[in-house]
Amino acid sequence: MRSASVRVFAAMALASMWSLTACAQSPLGPETGKVSFHTRSADLGVGYTWGQGILTYGDRTYPFTIKGASAAAIGYSSGASVGKVYNLNRVEDFAGTFWALTGEATVGRGVSGVLMENDNGVRIRLDYTRSGARLAASPERLTIRLVKGAASAKEASKPAASPTK
Repeated sequence: MRSASVRVFAAMALASMWSLTACAQSPLGPETGKVSFHTRSADLGVGYTWGQGILTYGDRTYPFTIKGASAAAIGYSSGASVGKVYNLNRVEDFAGTFWALTGEATVGRGVSGVLMENDNGVRIRLDYTRSGARLAASPERLTIRLVKGAASAKEASKPAASPTK
């Protein structure tokens, strides 16, 4: 009985958080890119998150690393995220420190959503699929760094034209 109550409470909390991020979708600005990444979080009061991902912007993909800290969390979880990027005018504006208010109640597998913004006005709306056992309701600070020299154009897979004489 108690386990069911905890799961119902956690589901209601996540649903209310998700509705806030879903409602916030329209004023985010123009959609300019997409992200996908995998992260892990380990927490005991103060937590640490780390991982890597791919930004798709224009006709190029840019690998990046992500790391950060959170407060008021306990447990461990890992998972995949996919999201949309808004207000990105230059790829250089993507790197930096993103802030978010997060809530997570993962027992086994779970889903959640989060909205993040950096100092350049770039916003990311994410859908998470998580596994593990973690309880968090905290501000989170995540730093994204682009991997230098690793951008790849979709056009790069086409054969090069033969030189003319």
